[in-house]
Amino acid sequence: MDQQPHKPIMKAQIPHLRALQDLDKQIFRWNKERLQKPRALDSIDKEVAARRAEHDGKLKSSKDAKLEVEKKELDLKEREERRKRLEGQRDQSKSNKEYQGYNIEIAAIRNDAGRIEDDVLKLMSSVEDATKLAGEAKSAMEAAQGKHDEAKMGVDAEIAKIDEELKGLRDRRAAAASAVDADFLKIYERIQRSKTDAVALAAAVQEADGYHCGACRMGITFQDINTVMKGKDALQCRSCSRLLYLDAKPAPAPAK
Repeated sequence: MDQQPHKPIMKAQIPHLRALQDLDKQIFRWNKERLQKPRALDSIDKEVAARRAEHDGKLKSSKDAKLEVEKKELDLKEREERRKRLEGQRDQSKSNKEYQGYNIEIAAIRNDAGRIEDDVLKLMSSVEDATKLAGEAKSAMEAAQGKHDEAKMGVDAEIAKIDEELKGLRDRRAAAASAVDADFLKIYERIQRSKTDAVALAAAVQEADGYHCGACRMGITFQDINTVMKGKDALQCRSCSRLLYLDAKPAPAPAK
């Protein structure tokens, strides 16, 4: 009759789980650092956005000023055409009264045209100023963008190094995980995924008033510490749910 395969006990799994936990802590730290790297660009991103908004505003002012000049010039052209028509009609007048009436209307158009020409000259000066300011804003925006691009290259290089480190750690983790019994590994990884610090193991620490969970500091009952000491079954802290173990020996070096 075939014998059932021997079921590993928790005590024998602890060294492997601790080695795995050490690697998971390193992976957790590197992942956290990787997430923080792009934040180094936050202040530069804000500067680029501010410079772009400033440039867009100056460019709009320049375009608005040019558009106003175009409107004035069109108005001036229409008045000039009307003046010429009136002059042609005046020259065909049949009476002095009619002739003088045309002259009055033509004079009014000329006065309006002169005023519009003055407005155009002022607007042209505004266009020059607005165009100059838009050019300066564009240079500032491009300088900020260049600063951003240079900083991003540095951040990308640092992230690439972290990714390389993470790849090595994950390869080592896969090797370390293969040394853990499948059932215990399933429990460990379920707990590990639920923890914000990625820590699934906790030492049972002996103090003057008894044993405590090394992670959450809650007391461990006499019955539970006996189970941990026997080392046969996996036991979780009743407070933080981490797997408890007796810290009798230091963790072995992680698998390479």
